[in-house]
Amino acid sequence: MLSNIPNKDGDGELDKRSILYVSANPLSDLELRDCLNQAGCRLIDVVRPNSDILAWVLREQPDLLLIDVDTPSSALLESLEVVVSVSALPVVMLSRNRDGHLIQRAINAGVTCYEVGTIRQVELGVIVAAAIAGFERLQNLTQAMESVRVKLAESYRIDRARSHLMMRMGIAEEEARVKLLSLARERQRRLVDVADSVLTAPLAMV
Repeated sequence: MLSNIPNKDGDGELDKRSILYVSANPLSDLELRDCLNQAGCRLIDVVRPNSDILAWVLREQPDLLLIDVDTPSSALLESLEVVVSVSALPVVMLSRNRDGHLIQRAINAGVTCYEVGTIRQVELGVIVAAAIAGFERLQNLTQAMESVRVKLAESYRIDRARSHLMMRMGIAEEEARVKLLSLARERQRRLVDVADSVLTAPLAMV
């Protein structure tokens, strides 16, 4: 764990991206803070790769997880899978290993950006900005896809309820649609909720 060295920029540090740094051989405290400061980031703490990274992430709530290792171990990649499944955040991995298979494993484990080089060698500010932008775009796409999935599922249930009314009450499709809308207004409930109740309630309750 790092010592409590005062931040040079004072309150300005709060506007920077907070970083949880994972490394077995970190730089000195001052050098590490300087690297991150130049990249527009502030350091939360240094964590060893074999630590409980998930516990650190949940406690500290960093903006980004920065991993700096020679080669990511299988245990570290498995740990990352758990971290990103529980706490959505961008993950940047700096490694000295160029193996394509390993890079693919890292990406599959949840690494947002994999870069070959040390923290001194890479353009960390650019990498962090790109990782966060890419992560946020992916999150937006995921949310949009989930919204579409929910709407399609609700539409399917409403269609089933309309067909259910047509069959049980012997009415036309338009009459069934109007019936559902009328029930939704009377009960002050969402149309899909009324559709669900129609599918499960006895005919006398409709």
